Amino acid sequence: MNDYKELSLAINRKSSSLLLALANSGLSDQFMMYEKPGEWSLGMGNLLSIDVYPDEISIKEKNRIQIERYHDFSEAMSRATKNISIKGWRLYGHAKFELSYILHGLMNDVTMEKSSKLLSLFIPEYEVRISDGIATLRAPTDSELDDLVDVFRMADAKSNDATINAEARNHVDLTIPASCKYYKSAVLSAINDIKTNVYQKVILSRRIPINFPADMAKSYECGRAKNTPARSFIMRQSGLEAAGFCPETVLETASNGWISTQPLAGTRAIGATPEEELRLKSELLSTTKEIAEHAISVRLAYEELHEVCEEETLSVCDFMSVKRRGSVQHLGSRVKGQLASNQNNWAAFKALFPAVTASGIPKKASLLAIKKYEPEDRSLYSGSVMIVDQNGHMDAGLVLRSIYRNEDKCWLQAGAGIVDQSVPERELIETIEKLSCIAQYVVREDSAPQSAQSKSRKEVV
Repeated sequence: MNDYKELSLAINRKSSSLLLALANSGLSDQFMMYEKPGEWSLGMGNLLSIDVYPDEISIKEKNRIQIERYHDFSEAMSRATKNISIKGWRLYGHAKFELSYILHGLMNDVTMEKSSKLLSLFIPEYEVRISDGIATLRAPTDSELDDLVDVFRMADAKSNDATINAEARNHVDLTIPASCKYYKSAVLSAINDIKTNVYQKVILSRRIPINFPADMAKSYECGRAKNTPARSFIMRQSGLEAAGFCPETVLETASNGWISTQPLAGTRAIGATPEEELRLKSELLSTTKEIAEHAISVRLAYEELHEVCEEETLSVCDFMSVKRRGSVQHLGSRVKGQLASNQNNWAAFKALFPAVTASGIPKKASLLAIKKYEPEDRSLYSGSVMIVDQNGHMDAGLVLRSIYRNEDKCWLQAGAGIVDQSVPERELIETIEKLSCIAQYVVREDSAPQSAQSKSRKEVV
């Protein structure tokens, strides 16, 4: 197969509800749904996969596996994607935060299993893209397209699910004493590091366990109705489930070579009333600590794009505007430029990952501080979800404000930017404000997961 069969249909249901119904239809156990302005996309199943490990890349298509050891991540990924034979391909997937230790040459400073899967991408067997009320359905064969159309029409014909009552949500304790105590202690240690010039800024996070089985799809729908993300997603891939609301993008690229990133740094709650929101917005725009934190983040993003862009095209726009993201508001800016002729999208991703607003300044020192002060690997938290197209388009959202689940546990995670003016108690409060964007919408699972209820119609390659 080297081409997709396609069919376009008008839709009746809300895009997110329709795609969630398709994702849980049993066509495949693996899926990713990705929302960006003007388009909802869903990929299910696996025609081809690209997996990145600490020292090798694995490319799997049908029963063929190609293993390549690599020294330069961006060159290896560029080769891997250029050699894809499937016409009109789109890759879906995610990068874990721990990929950053490879990209920044820190493998000798951290312990990491060679079997650790750091980036996972797949070309779906079934795909649906929705834009302007029209759904484009894609599959590799006529018979598989027929299967997809049948499932699509059944899902589209159903009435929208009833609104999830507040009583269906379950309380998640964001103020666990041991977590709060440890976090404030770590923040204080980081402040001391900063005052002795070890680094300028570090984002330290804390993980909050969810002590009940969460319904990922219902939690996503409930939260999406109340959040205002730059991107949103829900996925089940490589043994990990996640759903969330990306407040910013790590990288956006266009087929004409223009690229941009959107750092958000500086936070206040929205508040309970319009008057309180306005007061907190004014406080956000006038607090030295918040302004300084944002300014140094924008400066580093500019310097990172300078590595891969034509210098005369670099610019900062929408500087220090206030962005509403669920229950919080942030200072935000956009940095953009034209990709240099000798660079590629993966070089730009390498330059920007992990996002400065999720790591620190300078990155190497802050990455080591995160490893030192955070007791567990971050995994997908502060990593990236992404779609990558054959036409040169890449869209990578920063994974924050999300719920995470694997085989034996479910959790939330949030952090705050630590600078020399930080106060541990205030940074703790900031994590609670950010966690509230998702915690108040977590819905208990009242039955077994879909993957356990019905066997997939297609085995994942």
